Amino acid sequence: MKHLYLFILSCLVALPLYAEKEEVEEIVSVVSSVPQKMAETNTTIDVIEKEDLKKLASTNLTSILSGYLGIDASSNGGLGQNTSLFLRGSNSNHTLVKVNGVKINPSTAGGASVSNIDPSLISRIEVGSGPYSSIHGSEAIGGVINISTLPQEKDSSMQLSVSGGADNYRKESFQKNWHNKSDSYNVFLLKAKSEGFPSLIASSIDSGFDNKSLGGSYTLKKSRIQTDVSTWISKGRTEYLDFQSNPSSQDYENSIHSLNFKFKHKEPYLLYLNLATSKDLINQNQFNYINQRDTTETDNQNVQFMVYSPSSKDFSYLVGYEQEKQKVNYSSFGTRFRKEIKTTSFFIENTILLNKSAVGINVRFSDHDSYGINKSWNIGYKRAFNQEWVFRFNSGSAFRSPNSSELYGYGSNLGLKPEISLGQEVALEKITDDSLISLVAFNNQIKDLINFDFDENVLKNISQSTNRGLEVRYIWKNKTINGRFLLRYQNPKDNLGLQLLRRSKKSLSANIYRDFSLGTLNLNLSAFGKKRDFGNLPLPKYHLFNLSFIRQISNQMDITIRLENIFDKEYFTASGYNGYYRNQGRSLWLNATYEIRE
Repeated sequence: MKHLYLFILSCLVALPLYAEKEEVEEIVSVVSSVPQKMAETNTTIDVIEKEDLKKLASTNLTSILSGYLGIDASSNGGLGQNTSLFLRGSNSNHTLVKVNGVKINPSTAGGASVSNIDPSLISRIEVGSGPYSSIHGSEAIGGVINISTLPQEKDSSMQLSVSGGADNYRKESFQKNWHNKSDSYNVFLLKAKSEGFPSLIASSIDSGFDNKSLGGSYTLKKSRIQTDVSTWISKGRTEYLDFQSNPSSQDYENSIHSLNFKFKHKEPYLLYLNLATSKDLINQNQFNYINQRDTTETDNQNVQFMVYSPSSKDFSYLVGYEQEKQKVNYSSFGTRFRKEIKTTSFFIENTILLNKSAVGINVRFSDHDSYGINKSWNIGYKRAFNQEWVFRFNSGSAFRSPNSSELYGYGSNLGLKPEISLGQEVALEKITDDSLISLVAFNNQIKDLINFDFDENVLKNISQSTNRGLEVRYIWKNKTINGRFLLRYQNPKDNLGLQLLRRSKKSLSANIYRDFSLGTLNLNLSAFGKKRDFGNLPLPKYHLFNLSFIRQISNQMDITIRLENIFDKEYFTASGYNGYYRNQGRSLWLNATYEIRE
């Protein structure tokens, strides 16, 4: 593996650099309660644009986050199977996931259902690493992922797409975008199905998956008011094997709905009113041991009001109020409860400009029904030494309140305390018209981690963890070759000094795009060091190569071919009660897209 790293690094360094200067300033939304210019941020932000998503041509969002950004991920098999993400060594429920700015994390055990989001519907992904509770509230300990289905282009188009591949996979989708000066809308429909493959290594039974998604958005600009409406609904069925390796299945539903108003008041003030709901529903199709079908349902309701004063010469600020209600209907393995949890928050975000420096100060007070007030904060500093070199420092705290299943489910404990983290980040970047080189050192400490005590069969705040690491990014543009390289070294360990489960110390991701007269070729490499899983089972190190090619047939039509896991590498990212879970071997995927632009 060492020689592989050196080879890839030498290839990347040897590539020529050239590109025209980008004129449009990039806007991101994960670092502030309102959209902010990328150049003004003081934390590490990774962005995957629609063009990059198209070139990657993956049918799985998890593989994109893992292969493109080197994020540790575990999966119980193929498409639609249970998936966990571990951003900067934190737990899977320490990453806040949003769709179009709406939280989709359930108020039950585990993280967000990212496996149910089809990549072909995604227009943009933003990943913010580090503590973000001062902006986003509970669960943003490891970071925030915002997935957008909203169109980024300001033109009108219609798109039809069909896909097919391994395990009798097939997908059809339709998208329509329309845009003018005063209003715009988009709609999308998608249907996907896979017969799956034997995900459990000790079984020959396939685990299939199907998904139906629909949604859209509408924006109206009139005088001083802008109105935005957004919706996304995903329904389907996932097959899996139970604890006794018997075939089982569950029906799921994920959805978000939002209504946002932006009002330009007396200069320089902007008023924001955001209303949102989200649902996470799982219905088991089999009876449990007490002859009941298990159901887990979370309904989130969110109201947010903000007053924002944009940057003047040297100062900007935002003051906001937020109320979140979580309604939970839980029935699993004989444990049943219905609960409503309310959290009320007040927050302030400030930016101070000092010559070539910028200082950001964020504070949030969150009043939880059961835990009273949790305070989180963030202080960031950014200094531009010249037109190319930039120094960043960021320090902040974050928290995660115990979820409903930890409070009322199996092994519950009403005496649990919130998990608290403290993190720091130092970065040095060189930014030119055609490249970015970034060196980031980070440190994160989490105390009062919630773990299950098997001796007493109860959840307790019994442990803490630390993670220190270093990230190296190299992004370049060329007339014919673009690329991205990310190397991460970290040391995620618990209070006993043991490596945290399902997290590697070393990871590498590299993407190279090459334009030819016949089309665009994309080579993706991802490599992860050894991990361990429950029962101290080893998860060996592995590396994967994926290759995709896009051929433009006409002005309206293109064909994409993706060869995944080129060398048919057998690797494991998770184990279960009945042994290791397989991942996709060598496989071929095809996609044809017909698009009309107006």
